[in-house]
Amino acid sequence: MSALRTFWQNLSKAQKVGVVLSTQIIVIILMISMVHIFIQPKNHINIANENDFGLQIPNKNITMFKNELWSVISKNAKDVDTSVLNDVVIRQDSYQETETEVSHEANFIVDIDSIKQTYKVTISWAIDPKSGLYDDVVVDCPPQSAMKYSETICYGMYNNTYSLDLYLPYEVSSPYAGEYDIAAPDIYIDGDEFYHTITVTLTPCNTEENKQKALKYLESTPLDLSTYKITYEVNSLEAVCKENLQNGL
Repeated sequence: MSALRTFWQNLSKAQKVGVVLSTQIIVIILMISMVHIFIQPKNHINIANENDFGLQIPNKNITMFKNELWSVISKNAKDVDTSVLNDVVIRQDSYQETETEVSHEANFIVDIDSIKQTYKVTISWAIDPKSGLYDDVVVDCPPQSAMKYSETICYGMYNNTYSLDLYLPYEVSSPYAGEYDIAAPDIYIDGDEFYHTITVTLTPCNTEENKQKALKYLESTPLDLSTYKITYEVNSLEAVCKENLQNGL
């Protein structure tokens, strides 16, 4: 301390002002650096097999995806007991990319064993900055049949395991569809989430049997059918049935 006191006393007034200003600048820079470190978003998601795919997705879009995935998980998965998930795995054979003249889109499914969740991911990014398109990430749920852990419930950005559009429309093609272009599906099921209705359209071919098949499919989904009004319609205009063929179309 005595050496510092002697050093300070030997400085001129201008030198002392310079030292004080330099010290203040250094302190300010250190404070800004520390604040910047603390406010930087933390990387909560590590993709365990990211290098296996050679992803063509730009880094900024991968970062966007990881942030959105963490946001969805932290809001909805009550079993998260860690701030970093190291076991996010892109499901083999699920990764697909589509390209247009102005944009790219990547679709894949991720499984996370530690929280027993599966998510369907869509990442899109513009190639041409003048296209007016925006980069986007959607983290949603697949149908329950595609969940690695089918006993868990998924909540995504725009849907959940119980969303109607994950299971409908559903159809069973006519066995004569390849032979006759006019052959309507034997079973076609569609619905309206807003009005809570499900419409089952059948051809007049084996109507009762197909009605039971349609109901069996609906019961195989996690939908609470008691909350929907189910109506049945018969479409005879574009039907191709065995008896029609016997009598000639």
